[in-house]
Amino acid sequence: MNLPCAGSVNSLLYAGKGKDTETIRRMKMSGGTGMIPDREDPLSTMYGNLKGLPEQIEAVTSMSPLTVVSAGAGTGKTQTLSQRFAWLLATDEKCTVDQILVLTFTEKAAREMHERIKETLVQWHSRSEKELSHLKNRIQRIDDAYISTIHSFAMKIIRESGLVLNIDPGASIVSKPVEELWWKTFSEIIDTLSLRRVKMTVTEKWAERAENLFSEEHFKDFVNHYGPEKLAEISRNASEKLGSFGRTPDDLWDQSMDELLSDVESRDQIYAEIWETWQERVFPAIRKELSEKPGKSLTRLSEIEYEYRGVLPDMEKCRRFASVLLEEGISNLQSCPRKIIASANEALGMPLKDWRDEKKKAAAMALPPSERETELMMLLRRTSALGWQCWESKRQREGILTNNDLIKYAGEVLRKSPDYGNKFKHILVDEFQDTDGLQDELLKEIWKEDVNTLFIVGDIKQSIYRFRHANLKIFQGYIDKARHPHGGCCKYITLHKSFRTRDKLVEKINSIFGSVWAEGIEKGSSMEYEPLSSPSSEEWWKERNANPIAPEFEVLISRQKRSFDDEKKKYVKEEKIFDTRVRLYKELASRIKDIHGSGKLIWDKKRGDEERFRPVKWSDFALLVPKRTFYEAIEDAFESEGIPYVLCTRRDYFTRGEIADLVNLISLLAEPDDPSYLAGWMASPLSGMPPGLAEEFLARSKAGRESGDLLLLSDIIRKEHPELISYLEEMKKRAELRGVSAIIRELLCSPEFLTSYEPEQRRRVRANISYMAEIAAEYEVSQGRSLAGCAEYMRFSVKESKQQEEPEITDEDNDAVNVLTIHSAKGLEYPVVALGGAEDRPKGPPSVDTSVRYGVIAKQMPDFLKYPEKKEVLTVAGMWHEERETRALLEEDERFWYVASTRARDKLIICGLTKTDSSSGEELPPAKESFLGMISSSREAGDKWTLCSEEEIAPSYRNKKRACGGSTGSAYMLCPKIVSPAKLARLSASAYAMLSWCPTAYRLAYRQGRTMQWTLRGGEGAGGSEFGSLAHWVLSKWDFSNDTLSDLLPGGENDSAYEKVLKNVPYEVREEFRSALSRKQIREILCDYAMSEEGKRLSAFLSRKGETRLWRETPFRVLDDGLLMVGSTDIFWEEADRICLRDWKTTTEETAPGEYYVEQLKFYAYAMYVFRKEKGLPEKMIEIGINYLRSPSQKKKIIEMSGEALSSTGEKVHGAAVSALSDIFEARYELCSRCPWGDICSKKHV
Repeated sequence: MNLPCAGSVNSLLYAGKGKDTETIRRMKMSGGTGMIPDREDPLSTMYGNLKGLPEQIEAVTSMSPLTVVSAGAGTGKTQTLSQRFAWLLATDEKCTVDQILVLTFTEKAAREMHERIKETLVQWHSRSEKELSHLKNRIQRIDDAYISTIHSFAMKIIRESGLVLNIDPGASIVSKPVEELWWKTFSEIIDTLSLRRVKMTVTEKWAERAENLFSEEHFKDFVNHYGPEKLAEISRNASEKLGSFGRTPDDLWDQSMDELLSDVESRDQIYAEIWETWQERVFPAIRKELSEKPGKSLTRLSEIEYEYRGVLPDMEKCRRFASVLLEEGISNLQSCPRKIIASANEALGMPLKDWRDEKKKAAAMALPPSERETELMMLLRRTSALGWQCWESKRQREGILTNNDLIKYAGEVLRKSPDYGNKFKHILVDEFQDTDGLQDELLKEIWKEDVNTLFIVGDIKQSIYRFRHANLKIFQGYIDKARHPHGGCCKYITLHKSFRTRDKLVEKINSIFGSVWAEGIEKGSSMEYEPLSSPSSEEWWKERNANPIAPEFEVLISRQKRSFDDEKKKYVKEEKIFDTRVRLYKELASRIKDIHGSGKLIWDKKRGDEERFRPVKWSDFALLVPKRTFYEAIEDAFESEGIPYVLCTRRDYFTRGEIADLVNLISLLAEPDDPSYLAGWMASPLSGMPPGLAEEFLARSKAGRESGDLLLLSDIIRKEHPELISYLEEMKKRAELRGVSAIIRELLCSPEFLTSYEPEQRRRVRANISYMAEIAAEYEVSQGRSLAGCAEYMRFSVKESKQQEEPEITDEDNDAVNVLTIHSAKGLEYPVVALGGAEDRPKGPPSVDTSVRYGVIAKQMPDFLKYPEKKEVLTVAGMWHEERETRALLEEDERFWYVASTRARDKLIICGLTKTDSSSGEELPPAKESFLGMISSSREAGDKWTLCSEEEIAPSYRNKKRACGGSTGSAYMLCPKIVSPAKLARLSASAYAMLSWCPTAYRLAYRQGRTMQWTLRGGEGAGGSEFGSLAHWVLSKWDFSNDTLSDLLPGGENDSAYEKVLKNVPYEVREEFRSALSRKQIREILCDYAMSEEGKRLSAFLSRKGETRLWRETPFRVLDDGLLMVGSTDIFWEEADRICLRDWKTTTEETAPGEYYVEQLKFYAYAMYVFRKEKGLPEKMIEIGINYLRSPSQKKKIIEMSGEALSSTGEKVHGAAVSALSDIFEARYELCSRCPWGDICSKKHV
């Protein structure tokens, strides 16, 4: 029966109140008379057990042959699926648990689904035991249910297939060692061109193909260019990707060029477009100048214009014209006449150079591939097909299966035995957006609209497994079918109310991604963005939105610094990206410490009937990053800040020190006479030997060889430490008899070696070594207990840096910040989420890649196939593949960041880097393709963007630990340089000024890492740090004339200059620039300043170019007696007897203490004094002063600093560098009443 949708239902499950859901009363219409059934009515009972919002209930109770549910992040899809399963059993007493198929995409999801379904059935039965008595049997038989991953289900089909397939029903899944060693074997086959080994593996047809391939004219050059290992990797990737689309090695071997030629033909119109553009727009605009003064670089263009003037075009003429124009006429645009270039730019509507580069690529893509490119594609395809076929033949012969094999063979069983799928009355599929083509074909073999129902749940916005060949268009096809059914009854339901994320954060996520996906989730497709909303009508939700961690959304920026070359007068060397990241994550660590220390309350939905809010824990924080390469900078930052954290698995398992030591030991057991293995073992913690002993014995062995006395390392040890040799010999015997895995497990029974590692590392080291035992056991199961073979396999894995996940060691009892990749975080949620790497742009496709459309393609032509007379580098197939693939990768990257953002419950912190311009030193906007760029383009008023401190970071904490780690013998001790008294190595002007103003304020900002927000006290109108930053930007560009102020600060937004100026404004102050009030007030205060004596003086300096230079926004780094002084001056200029140094302030002296600024200026003056002295420049008095721009008429306090005053300041600066490292930071209570940080400091005495 088809049960209609219920009305509103309380969603108390999410609130966790533990109350029974309100019984839904349904009215049955009979003969026009309404009747409300009593509680005993079974249908009413079943509805009474349901929990959820109306749309969830509609999905659960749907009996359409196809129900498609689009479930946004945190909208309760697991509950919907588990209730769907229970509903189907409750409403059909004849339906058994093994007649409902539930498919998931991970083992973890399958286990969780099994538990939730069982839990739901138990609850329904206990609540309605009389009406739903048949559920007791279903609960008892729940382990018979088909609740599994699609691959486990496929294996079950194969196991039950009997003789339907031409494979062993007892076939097993291929192990990692078998797969790795096979592809190593194939690389050796290619390297040696071993036809014999190929013939031992494949059929006669493929052996003949291999012989022909190896005989190709350029095949040896081909192997030498790419290398056998790379070709094996290319073949492996092709087999995995094309196999997931149902292709075969034969398909790849015979793949034609038809698709590529069709695409090439579709671009034919480019030549006509180029002809029309130049003959109708560009040549008429430049003809006169081109004929009169073309210049040397455009002489050929002038000839082309004359040659084609008045010619009637056809396809061939257009093609020829485009070729000579791009390759000869405008190939060199250097030193071209400016007037011609300007006219061409105007006619084209874009710079000529950009137009040329764009059309050059477009024209190249309209040409069919050359014979040599065709040959290259053939070699790549057929080599890949051969490797794939060899691998297929080996698996078939040995009865081992890949994941693609499972799906493919299960599909064959269902095609040959269609009744198998008919035993399922209902099919439920989770995470359907991750489906690939092969899996979809399998599903279609099971689902038949007239036999069973299909219920699929997914979210197109969360499809981020393209690297596993998930095809987004498959899910979209089902959505379109459900939305626009042609016959039959289909249903499309959207779950859009998020029970995870608080209201303000949901609004921000919608704002960002609504803008990103304004044209569809895939540009030009029907995949529209379905925004999230909140269950705001629910009473418990209002309570849940209390106690926010404000602001719910913020952005942390670390700007990559550039050093300023005083001689070249430009910015040169960039700060290392690693150091920029460390500064960023130290700032994040400071934020986390503040939130944790404040005891903020977190909503905990797991807390039954008790108080929902609890104090925040470390484990409530998560830092998600795009890839694991970010981990090292995060470790440095978090360890230096004392933040407890756990890295949730890395993939560089085989590069870990303890694993290298273990592989060395296994290699030693296999080859006991190898001195390098023996010395390596002695020097490792696994031996328990004193540090330095291995080096001593090696030195003695070397000395013996040099003196003619052959002295082996093993002989020395046998003589002086016979117990060690006996120990190794005994271990070797056990390894040969019991296997390497047993030896590794024995090591863990006596873990004294763990004392050589830092305490916080021991858990990870033990887990890694234990995992190596599992890897060894996996090898032994597939290859046998060969000590030498296992050692070789492990050395191969280390040498090739094979990607291997570390074991997961996290648990819920471990209270630490979680650091993990975004892919690992899929399906998880945390109260506070930080997203790192937001500046990253998605990478393009690799240089050699597999394309479903074109086969295997290379981006560039190899040298051995290039035509000597041609310059072509890029291949036609490569350009087409890159165009398609780059777009797809960009679109997936957008979904990737959506998944990341929706992991947050209460607060989301975006962490990213920005670069600075090499010429101006100004901050560059983030790349528009990056997540930071997406956020910037949809930035709203009220969004908090914070620029991290540019203080120098300390040397790597982890590097210091590595230097001191391991054994503690004197031979390994590294003695640090002792500085007495200890002082900072680097001091900034702002840090010095703050320390001079109040040591307690300095301690808050620089020792505790607190964000020191300036507290404004009174005043009207615009203000704040962004206001001041905007004013400083204007002052750095302005000529101090009233007439030009409107050029930098246009009046209204309709002013034609507004948009032009806005593009040049640094993005962090663009919001302030958009404020008409801020622009008006800055115009007013600068207009007044222009009328002041100093303003007129500066304007006169600029009008007399070359006489007096104004230095504005000048950064400096000056080293003085081991102390690096850094800062940036607002403005200074040099006169005959003095240097005038000024600081701009947009606050009044009443709201900002002058003493603080004076100390900052004195610091600048002393740095300038040291710099000039070092450069041998004449000593001059330095005059400092503060310009309070809001009070220009107020007489400035000018301080003249002579040599004596400057020396005195120097003593104070160095004294401050010493006191900054002390533990004594006494508060200056007399300043509390006017301290700009008074509201932050806990030591207020106001």
